[in-house]
Amino acid sequence: MKNELIELVEKKTRGKKIPANNKSTARHFRIHKERPFLYEERETTTVLVGGLSPAHDYLFEATMKGLGVKTVALPNTNLDAFHLGREYGNNGYCNPAYFTVGNLIRYLRNLEKSGIPKEEIIENYVFFTIGCNAPCRFGMLETEYRMAMKDCGYEGFRILVFENEGGLNQKIQGKGVQVNPEFFLATVNALNMADVVSELGYAIRPFEVEEGKTNEVMEKALKYLYDKLQNKRRVVFKGWKDIFFKKLHLTNTALFLVRFIEQLKSNYYTDALKEVRKMFEAVEVDRFKSKTTVKITGEFWAITTVGEGNFNMFRFLEKEGAVLLVEPVASLIQLLFSKGLLRHENRREMLLKDRIKGWWQVRKRYKNYLKFQKKRQTLLLGNFLFRREYSRLLKALGGNNHMLIKQSILQEVANPFYNINIEGAEGYMEIAKNIYYHEHKLCHMVLSLKPFGCMPSTQSDGVQAAVIEKYKDIIFLPLETSGDGETNAQSRVLMSLGDARVKAKTEMATAKETVQSTMEEMRDYVNRNPILKSPFYIVPKHNGTVSQAANFIYHVDALIKQETAA
Repeated sequence: MKNELIELVEKKTRGKKIPANNKSTARHFRIHKERPFLYEERETTTVLVGGLSPAHDYLFEATMKGLGVKTVALPNTNLDAFHLGREYGNNGYCNPAYFTVGNLIRYLRNLEKSGIPKEEIIENYVFFTIGCNAPCRFGMLETEYRMAMKDCGYEGFRILVFENEGGLNQKIQGKGVQVNPEFFLATVNALNMADVVSELGYAIRPFEVEEGKTNEVMEKALKYLYDKLQNKRRVVFKGWKDIFFKKLHLTNTALFLVRFIEQLKSNYYTDALKEVRKMFEAVEVDRFKSKTTVKITGEFWAITTVGEGNFNMFRFLEKEGAVLLVEPVASLIQLLFSKGLLRHENRREMLLKDRIKGWWQVRKRYKNYLKFQKKRQTLLLGNFLFRREYSRLLKALGGNNHMLIKQSILQEVANPFYNINIEGAEGYMEIAKNIYYHEHKLCHMVLSLKPFGCMPSTQSDGVQAAVIEKYKDIIFLPLETSGDGETNAQSRVLMSLGDARVKAKTEMATAKETVQSTMEEMRDYVNRNPILKSPFYIVPKHNGTVSQAANFIYHVDALIKQETAA
């Protein structure tokens, strides 16, 4: 076969002059240099954002407005957007790219239909999205988006990219969006608030007594948080302070220190979540409802989007009687800290082997050690403070929300099956969380959602076979998402969900047989103690029991015994 290919190439090139590979003839690919979004354009230019869940996009829009940037969150993506993405996008796209770029095209066309000229749209709108150096197609989507814009008639439309691993060292063209400490902290706070409020909604909704009440309160709560984020006081140096810091080139440093201290000491965000808690207290829950607990893992976009981008999976599972443990965006931020630390430690070993070979080079080794520790301690401190702030938000909101699992724990769990240094997607987290949630009896089933053909997730799925071989009673289902085949996908989920239901029903039956109180006695006790109907009441976990209803039965029975004994 190889010889045949060589002969074919020789035949095609026979008699043709092949230019030498030098500077005058070689044409290398260069990333398009985007027209900058200037600070002076802020008043006339609208920044479009989108790509996360509706709650995350909504609060991020508020944050951007609070920073002085005209911002609009794109509407939730759907199948119409997917087909537009397929029409104008490269055939090699992955699922999130089709839905994202198609959603942008759909929005721009609707603007044009409303009477805004195409030239004005290109001039006065930009799209702000996330990018990364992923070892898969996601690392190339910035260029692909621009090509799609050109092909659908919006050539010159600006795509601004925020690198998720770039931190404050961003190369965004122009200063229309200023990635400074204020932007970074405000964004993290908005995403964290969306995380904890969304998780609370998923925890309450399956047990609500009045159908639709949780969604009603959720909408009210998000509007309240939107106003708080949009009206957050900005840090601006004026007068002599502005002149002084600019002269010494210390503006960014001073800004960072002010915002950092404010972040640690201020109760602005926690007080807002305490108000949200009061709103959710209006929701009455019935914890005697038997529900199956399903943990969602997989590729970041597929487990974050809500709607047709993942076959409407969250709504479908809740309709089928499941309680969802959806992965927060904060998990990815933790992973970025962890990846940075792993890379840094590995690079130091490479430096010692390649450049500092002699044991007598003490001075070089000492300088290298100090430089290594400076960055290492910065990453450790950043991760510690991030977890601290996330914990503060959880505490302010209350309820039975889960604190983020430490990455060191997940690495230890995954390492026997998966090299934790392998990059791409969520890396070792998919393996670790499947094992962790099983061993700690936190769910009945793990559902891993990922785009079709996602290279890192496919690699992870191959390793999961070894995990399932060791842990025989794990119920794990990997599911590839696309724009088509929703019925087939949901049918596959139902098959695994049926096995998980058996586990939940068994736990419920065991609990009823074990306790001394009857269901009528327990319901009567709950009616006499309305605190047990509160969505923020924390039910103790019974040893080895996942089902919230079963845990509630054990708890109420224990309370009745205490009351009788008294």
